[in-house]
Amino acid sequence: MLSLSLASFALQASPSLPVPLSTTWRPHAHVDAPNLWQLPVPAAALAKAHGIFEEVIMPRLVEDDLIAELDKQLIPCTEIDGGEHGSFFVMRGGSSTNEALRDSSDLSWISVNDEATFDVYRQIFDEMGVAAALAPLIDSESSIRLYSCFYVLRSRCAAPNWHTDWPEAVGTNAFTLLTPLEDYATEDFQLLYKDSDRDVQQYRYRAGEAICFASRFVHSTEPGRAAADSAGRRRPHVFLCYTFGSDKQEHWPAIAPTINGYQSRFLHRYDGQSELTEIGNYLAADVGGS
Repeated sequence: MLSLSLASFALQASPSLPVPLSTTWRPHAHVDAPNLWQLPVPAAALAKAHGIFEEVIMPRLVEDDLIAELDKQLIPCTEIDGGEHGSFFVMRGGSSTNEALRDSSDLSWISVNDEATFDVYRQIFDEMGVAAALAPLIDSESSIRLYSCFYVLRSRCAAPNWHTDWPEAVGTNAFTLLTPLEDYATEDFQLLYKDSDRDVQQYRYRAGEAICFASRFVHSTEPGRAAADSAGRRRPHVFLCYTFGSDKQEHWPAIAPTINGYQSRFLHRYDGQSELTEIGNYLAADVGGS
């Protein structure tokens, strides 16, 4: 069972495996859960992603009440033209895996929407050093492949939605990386997960730390709400998210279903080629004139 934090992994792995960690960094808490690692996030890399979000996306969320407006549409998605900062695809999901829980949360994904923007976020990913750190766990041919890049945001959650991102067959050949853009000090509305003994625990997000998880990591957003400001508005909790993993074709049938739905309009495959997702193909076909 793989349940080490990356700091522990660095101590226990074979000396020949490249695990480029700062010797002074320590995680704020050890998370004992299957296929879950904690990694440091360089401040400069996070600042780039945070700056783009605040300049391009946050004004649309606040001024246009964008997520609430999307909820009125038959297909709750739109695009944001960020000019020199890139193009983004917005999808109001509500629940990532359970349609019955859609209204229990305002979960939304804001993904990169063209190759130029993908390249910007790939550079941020590269600056994190994640691929080199987790490469020993991934069965790859020549390199770790970045599949998709997006922000995850929500301001409320009424009920847990227990799930794993990746099916059992994926093993550690694909990962989700999740890191908050800033510290969110709410007592609840963090992350719930099931540890190696299947007991429910809370993980508190911290700016400057990412969690990376593969198959068998059972988790849910913790019910709660974002804190209200002086005007009573609730700024959403926002997370930078990447999916990445093997460049081998043999693993792709197990990996693709997790990321080929409607979190983003397109993705990069195991071979580095881009392709439209299910929602991307739907929109391209203009089904029913939507």
